[in-house]
Amino acid sequence: MGLIADVLLIAGALGAALYCMILARRIKSLSKLDSGLGGAISALSKQVDEMRASVKTATQISGSSMKDLMEVTGRAEIAAGRLELLLSTVHERGKPPKPVNLDRSKEPESLPDMEDPLLNAIEEETDSSARAELLNALQHVMTAVKK
Repeated sequence: MGLIADVLLIAGALGAALYCMILARRIKSLSKLDSGLGGAISALSKQVDEMRASVKTATQISGSSMKDLMEVTGRAEIAAGRLELLLSTVHERGKPPKPVNLDRSKEPESLPDMEDPLLNAIEEETDSSARAELLNALQHVMTAVKK
């Protein structure tokens, strides 16, 4: 009886050893970097790095586009304020204003082409309500320019 128990114990130990060898081979094949799970992890890591680089590039491009768009919008707001002010002076005075330089290649620090007709129109105006409207329009333009 002891001999049979020893034989069964040895058979069980050999079976467990064989099972462990098979598992060891499978785990070794999974950990290879060329193929298997290691290769998949390596490929995914490379893809993540590429995606980070492309997101960074897209962020930089959108930031510069946004900056350009804000600059163009600011210039458009200034031009709209100038036009509104010119239209209000034409409406109040009944005569055409001086031509305004709309060339943006040389942006002046101040608005010398707008100062003369507006200030003259405000100074010459005798009606206090019209003068107040002109001053209010001038304030709107100046706030748009400061932005």
